[in-house]
Amino acid sequence: MDKNHSDPILEIKEVSKAFPGVKALDRVSLEVFRGTIHGIVGENGAGKSTLMKILSGVYQKDSGEIFFDGNKIEDITPVQSMKMGLSIIYQELNLVNTMTVGENVFLGRFSEMGGRKEVHAKARVLLDSIGCKIDTEKEVSELSVSDKQMIEIAKALSFDSKLIIMDEPSSSLTADEMQELIKIIHDLKNKGISIIYITHKLDEIFNFCDVVTVMRDGHVIATRNIDAISRNEMISMMVGRTIENEYPPRPNSVGEMILEVEDINTKLLKNVHFNLKKGEILGFVGLVGSGRTETVRALFGADKVKKKSIKVDGKFVNINNPIDAIKNGLAMVPEDRKIQGLLLQFSVDKNISLASLGELTYYGFINEKKERDISERQIKALNVKTPSGKTRIQLLSGGNQQKAILGRWLELKPKILVLDEPTKGIDVGAKYEIYLLMKKIVEEGGSIILISSELPEVLNMSNRVITICNGRITGEFDPLLASADEIMAKAFEF
Repeated sequence: MDKNHSDPILEIKEVSKAFPGVKALDRVSLEVFRGTIHGIVGENGAGKSTLMKILSGVYQKDSGEIFFDGNKIEDITPVQSMKMGLSIIYQELNLVNTMTVGENVFLGRFSEMGGRKEVHAKARVLLDSIGCKIDTEKEVSELSVSDKQMIEIAKALSFDSKLIIMDEPSSSLTADEMQELIKIIHDLKNKGISIIYITHKLDEIFNFCDVVTVMRDGHVIATRNIDAISRNEMISMMVGRTIENEYPPRPNSVGEMILEVEDINTKLLKNVHFNLKKGEILGFVGLVGSGRTETVRALFGADKVKKKSIKVDGKFVNINNPIDAIKNGLAMVPEDRKIQGLLLQFSVDKNISLASLGELTYYGFINEKKERDISERQIKALNVKTPSGKTRIQLLSGGNQQKAILGRWLELKPKILVLDEPTKGIDVGAKYEIYLLMKKIVEEGGSIILISSELPEVLNMSNRVITICNGRITGEFDPLLASADEIMAKAFEF
């Protein structure tokens, strides 16, 4: 490259953006230098996504200036942004599942490439350049999340990208897949390509970013070299207050047995058995696909089973569907809130009151006052940040969406709450609020089953940990006595 790494590829000067009732960005200034990995962190609602959408042409700024590769950019479209060499890889990957790998890399540009044969040949060259051996003729629907990310990176490189924005790229990756992604990111950096890396996982920021920018409430709070900031400083800047520990004191309110599960058998699960006590947080540890999510879905009646035996409060119960589960005092916050947990086009009010429709509906009509009362009660209790209950829930941050789902179930006062990846994709401040809520639930007599891909979360919040691998329970541990290595060894045991 003819320009050195001290030369900025991107300059953002005093950029502002407002939506009705919300100042999303307030005079934001930022520089990203060539050949650097620039981390951006901040709570949900800090303005990260709005800024990236302005850069990629999805939104237009209200004021300020943006310079990319030495040129001032104004009112660009997403296609123009990519052709300039600025690409974004969203957390929800933007691929067509029914098309092949090669077709996705050059989507909309088949004629430019010279036809189908050339599309696959050029896609092969791009994929080889990042060490990816996926067959370009393979349909995208057959691929893993990590493979799909490789296609998105190849697509970005097909536009000769100088800057690639990655938004929460590790949210669905295994540890091995994450190592592959890190290698590719470093290879891109060595080629002089700049990376903007957005994540809620602070370990990733410290492990491989060169620089970090902290955002809060639409402002840039600070930009520092990664060796000039501590973890606690970063958290304090993000949330606007000091959090002494990332986890509250472990709950200690375990009482008598409330749930006994025996012999859950499905295509994957083999004689799964466990129990849960009143006031206990029971953590499940296992790799993606190990059977941890399948276990709680079988318990909740969401998936078909060959066989299972369940006791609640010492009595055998039949749970054949989620309605049966709810009637027996169970509630479940699912793994994927956007697909399984939310009605994105509906209001906050309607999403929070969804599990209470039975008591809100009269002769087919919903009592809107009661619906509003339920929603307002949970918004206040859980400090859900929303302009109003009438706001469409898709406009809320991830943490506030998650609190709305929690409010939906807490309104029913369940005996047992299943939390599957409750803090996935949400910021450190919102995580802490959810941890405090979990602690309050069990201290008031509720019980929680916690599933999380973040081992420190399970170890710090659980009273007891169960490991699962290949559809079988492989171990049970006291997290105060067992090491992380011991627990993970059992999570890998076949």
